[in-house]
Amino acid sequence: MPGIVLYSGSDKAGANIAGILEREHGIGSLLYEGRILDMKPEDMSFIESALGEGDVCIVASRHRSESGTPSLTTHSPGNYGAAGAGGVDGELGYAPALYLSHALNSLKENGIDGYEVCFEATHHGPTALKHPILFVEVGSTEKEWGDHAACGKAADAIKSLISDEISDLPAALGFGGGHYCRKLSAVTGYALGHICAKHNLEFLDESMLAQMIAKTVPRPGYALIEKKGLGIEKARVLELIKKSGLETVLI
Repeated sequence: MPGIVLYSGSDKAGANIAGILEREHGIGSLLYEGRILDMKPEDMSFIESALGEGDVCIVASRHRSESGTPSLTTHSPGNYGAAGAGGVDGELGYAPALYLSHALNSLKENGIDGYEVCFEATHHGPTALKHPILFVEVGSTEKEWGDHAACGKAADAIKSLISDEISDLPAALGFGGGHYCRKLSAVTGYALGHICAKHNLEFLDESMLAQMIAKTVPRPGYALIEKKGLGIEKARVLELIKKSGLETVLI
């Protein structure tokens, strides 16, 4: 097992996913009664103690969006700018690129009609966990959070993360485009860790890029860039990436 599954008792989708994991796959989960996004370092001792070296924290969670689009998504947490939904300003969690890629592929393979499957860009908390962390989410309204079939697909993806072999792909960072990383989600042959969407590029400087690199596991060697998705930050961001030594891949 690569680590632990975590869910919040106040999260309907997370509780449903955890229940399915227990009933149908015999996989137990850790319960946190509060909102996982808001967890502070002092709240994480029970998670840290359950994780060994190289282990990953997999969060079963709901996804909420204004559009209400039914979705199955995965991403790691972090804040490029102000922490509007948990975590610390300008702090990223650790992103397990190989597991994120595996989660996305599993969600695609086990997809469900009417649900969009994609990466989300790095966002929200918690950011203080010292182990890699990823969210597997069902969105985006009460209807989907209670959809047994959709929650079952998320549970299947988590089971696969725990029990199946994880493919060894070159790790990469993602840059540009929207929050729902549709172009990056279609790329094969790379494992994506942290993704900085177009609306967060203003916060990307040398220090933040170094943090993206240091907190993607394994260490990334590539930058996947939406060439039409950088907006007014294009020249500056491309120069930053060039100086970092990452190999650029335009999509």
